[in-house]
Amino acid sequence: MSEVVIEPAKGTEEEAEHFAELMRLSAPEYFPSLLGEKFREFFKIAFMEKGNLFSHEHVVFAMYEGKIAGMLLGYSWKSKSDEEGKTGWLMMKVLGFDFLKRLPAFISARSGSGKLDENDYYVSNVAVYPEFRGKKIGKALMLKAEGLARESGAKRITLDVERDNEIAIAVYKKLGYTIEREHEVELEGRKYGFYRMVKPLKGS
Repeated sequence: MSEVVIEPAKGTEEEAEHFAELMRLSAPEYFPSLLGEKFREFFKIAFMEKGNLFSHEHVVFAMYEGKIAGMLLGYSWKSKSDEEGKTGWLMMKVLGFDFLKRLPAFISARSGSGKLDENDYYVSNVAVYPEFRGKKIGKALMLKAEGLARESGAKRITLDVERDNEIAIAVYKKLGYTIEREHEVELEGRKYGFYRMVKPLKGS
């Protein structure tokens, strides 16, 4: 039986392609609405650079039979505070006018999703390629996130999940997450509803 191996991203161009596609899979309608047509290009560039919230420094990949099967993007409250400015600058640089046009929606999204309290570690995105689903890869990634959260000094782990994603919500509940609150983001006339789910880290 094949094992799932979790590896930190190295920041290669090949990984950047996988990262952009897995980010799309994690929120196929939300990201194009939030970031516009160049969202893939932005993810590739941000992944390759250091010191921003979409950098390879915050990414781990799940390997299955030697292939990239999934990924997780997560960071601590300290990284969020340190890197938010550079992330915004990078968005402006890559997305240009498209980003300015969407700035009000982006500010609204950041005030709900992604808002972090001190001592929180945030799982921003997790995705598994369809052909690798059903092999407990998502669970392996989420357990890795708990280890990374502890290493960062966080006391709890948090994430946002779309309210209609019942399968993911059920998985997170099984892993010990509870719903803390809900919030909405309106993009291009459509409302996206999210639950903020949290899990205290034992021994932190």
